[in-house]
Amino acid sequence: MTSSHRRWTLDLLLVVAGAIAALAVVLLGIEGSLVRSLFVVPLIVLYPGYALLAVIFPERRSEVDSDRLGPDLSLTRPARHTAGLLYSVRLILSATASLALVAGVALLTNALGRGFDAAVVGFGVFVLTVVLTAVAFARRASLPSDVRAGLPALSSVFGAVSSSSGGQSSSLSAARRSPVPLVVNALVVLSLLVFLSSVGFAMVETQDPDAEFTEAYLVTENETGYTASDYPRQLSQGETTEYTLALESHEQEPTTYTVVTELQRTEQTANGTQVAEEEELSRTRHTVEDGETAYLDREVQPTMSGDGLRLVFHVYEGEAPENADRESAYRTVQLVVSVGGDDPTQFQRQSSGGGTVA
Repeated sequence: MTSSHRRWTLDLLLVVAGAIAALAVVLLGIEGSLVRSLFVVPLIVLYPGYALLAVIFPERRSEVDSDRLGPDLSLTRPARHTAGLLYSVRLILSATASLALVAGVALLTNALGRGFDAAVVGFGVFVLTVVLTAVAFARRASLPSDVRAGLPALSSVFGAVSSSSGGQSSSLSAARRSPVPLVVNALVVLSLLVFLSSVGFAMVETQDPDAEFTEAYLVTENETGYTASDYPRQLSQGETTEYTLALESHEQEPTTYTVVTELQRTEQTANGTQVAEEEELSRTRHTVEDGETAYLDREVQPTMSGDGLRLVFHVYEGEAPENADRESAYRTVQLVVSVGGDDPTQFQRQSSGGGTVA
């Protein structure tokens, strides 16, 4: 295997190897923030974007040794007659593209009902990276060997610095061989990569594999599964309307929940919104395994009528008190409905701490 062949395949092989190692760390739940970050941060801020850039720009720069930051080049003014990218620009675009791709994968997994689970998102990013890397390999292989992109030779990188040590009588030549542009561009690349890596580090560190929590939200069922929209908002007094409450458990063990369903009439006072009247509609218990999502069908048959009523689902771990309320509940989900009135337009999901999630 020749050196040039190693250079155009080595970076892609390193991306795949790094992605496999990162996925293993995520799926195995390896403890230790430093170890986890060293493997997972590149999966967030480098690998998928690098693979994407390799697909879009399979060519290296057409000039000899043009993969380096030459003394007369800058990030915003590359040499003329080029087909590919400066390697420094490739790294910067890879980092920014990676964050966008990871965010897109996370949104997709959430839309598919799997939430933002680190293992699911990590697997999705891994699959995307491997697919893009395979396409990049095929794109490069279809090109002549002398124009394929790849890792730049270290000699070409350090050559820019060493060439500046020789003397020239012309001040113009000396200025063109000055290492200052190289140093400035290198500092720009380094600072951007450090910033984006810190973003990735923060994303990894907030994903605590030992965190215990439960998500509760309303869904409706359609031909493709469940979606968090299109809830019934107009009810009829004395008639039954069905709602589906999703309980997504990450409590590290099987957990039994009690769900208390209430219908509330509220009024505005000097101290804010107060509950003027409420009726308990049902109280049920359900056990959910760790890492699973249970879809609980709740039948609502209101006896009070009016506009702007609140249909509330209080979720408790274990037993629920006789008088359930938002302050004592582990999670609270509420939907504004009308019984015999106009269709309201406001929907809120609230946690027991009083926060509101749109």
